[in-house]
Amino acid sequence: MAIMAKQPFKGLRKYLLTLGSKASVLLRKLVALAAQQKRQLEFHGLDIEGISFESSAVSLGSSKKLVLGGAGNRGLEINGKFVKFTAIGIYVEDAIVHYLSPKLGGKSVEELCDKELLFEEVLTAPVEKLVRVVFLLPLTGPQYSEKVIERIGVQGMYPNLKDEYKKQFLEIFKAENFPPQSSLFLSFTKKGLKVAFSKGDGFPEQPVAAIEDKSFADAVLATIIWKDGVSPAAKVSLAERLSEYM
Repeated sequence: MAIMAKQPFKGLRKYLLTLGSKASVLLRKLVALAAQQKRQLEFHGLDIEGISFESSAVSLGSSKKLVLGGAGNRGLEINGKFVKFTAIGIYVEDAIVHYLSPKLGGKSVEELCDKELLFEEVLTAPVEKLVRVVFLLPLTGPQYSEKVIERIGVQGMYPNLKDEYKKQFLEIFKAENFPPQSSLFLSFTKKGLKVAFSKGDGFPEQPVAAIEDKSFADAVLATIIWKDGVSPAAKVSLAERLSEYM
């Protein structure tokens, strides 16, 4: 049994070699998969516009540890100048790598981004995700929440969202203000969306509000990582870092 554990593909290797070239391709994939499983996943922290995004975080109201998938700035071209408004970090369960690898393994970063292949899969992956938004310029809560609802409508991916969830989202942000260096946390789970705020560098342990509707949570996440998402830089970063292990 000990020998079998150390060489799980030994018997299979001999069998496949008798089947020709197609089998040898399968063999290489199996060996690569075994090597990947042994390889330690390492997602280091990133510095975006002077904001430190730690290599890991704990999801809101949970003990589940997430890793920093990617990060980047968000901005707009105004009068010929690119103005940066926020820095965004995207955290995911590291189990997402094993979920994505059979579907997207071997594809280039360009393929993953240009065809939205990665972001479609991340959106629907059965793992928790957490987005930290750090404000570089002041913004009011209503300005932020109204823009999110507007983008949900423009993307048109979730036309049947209930108005009650949209109103609930707007209400959560109604009394909020985001001075520079303040943070917004959006946690995406199978049950829906959790929201938290911070004026400092720390990660809140508990959400201040939750919307228990998975479709609405997905719609909010889509405004960040789907086609024409608010931070192309964060999307590319996510693709580059995840593709290293797929």
